[in-house]
Amino acid sequence: MPQLLLEIFSEEIPARMQAQAARDLERLIVGGLTDRGFLNEGARSFATPRRLALVIEGLPAQQSDVREERKGPKVDAPDAAIQGFLRSTGLTKDQLKVQKDPKGDFYLAVTERKGRPTPAVLAELIPDVIKSFPWPKSQRWGASDLTWVRPLHSILATFDGEVVPFEVGTVRSGNRSRGHRFLGNNEFEARRFEDYVEKLKRAHVILAAADRKAQILHDAKQLAHAQNLELIEDDGLTDEVAGLVE
Repeated sequence: MPQLLLEIFSEEIPARMQAQAARDLERLIVGGLTDRGFLNEGARSFATPRRLALVIEGLPAQQSDVREERKGPKVDAPDAAIQGFLRSTGLTKDQLKVQKDPKGDFYLAVTERKGRPTPAVLAELIPDVIKSFPWPKSQRWGASDLTWVRPLHSILATFDGEVVPFEVGTVRSGNRSRGHRFLGNNEFEARRFEDYVEKLKRAHVILAAADRKAQILHDAKQLAHAQNLELIEDDGLTDEVAGLVE
């Protein structure tokens, strides 16, 4: 089934905010899709100093059709109650059905909504999440009303390999990203998560914070060993350093 790949690329995100931001991004996007009737086969989120990334596997190509039934007042209820029910449903009286009940006949409102293509739903959901993202502190820049933790540069958003088109402030979504600020800052194109991770790696970026942390510890131990020293591990410090480098 199709895959969603999302990357939000900005200036450097404070190290202390990255892990929670990755969790918030996953929670808000997955939750928004669930509220709209979408199930998935798994989601993973990531953070580096310059990016938040999310991959969701196994999304359907289209939203499921929805049929809702809403029980209204009795058929012989006062007209004011019936009119209030009609206003709340957006239907006319001749569109209501009658449901027989031991306590009397009731009006029943039946509404059916055709499922929308998944990219159309994503194109509405993702900007809403970005605009209302719960950063502890955020800033506004330029003439736009958009706020983000640091100035936003680009958004990579693909579904089943194709760009999900939308705009947030002055930033238009696409399928391009960048690697390390100094070692691999040229743009590259990515359509699927596997390709994205591999191209980041070639551009000197390790996407997963746990992998960056493991590499830092390994290299630090090797350097200490070469000087006949023993590394005194500090988990909090290593987490912070992993949030300062890509």
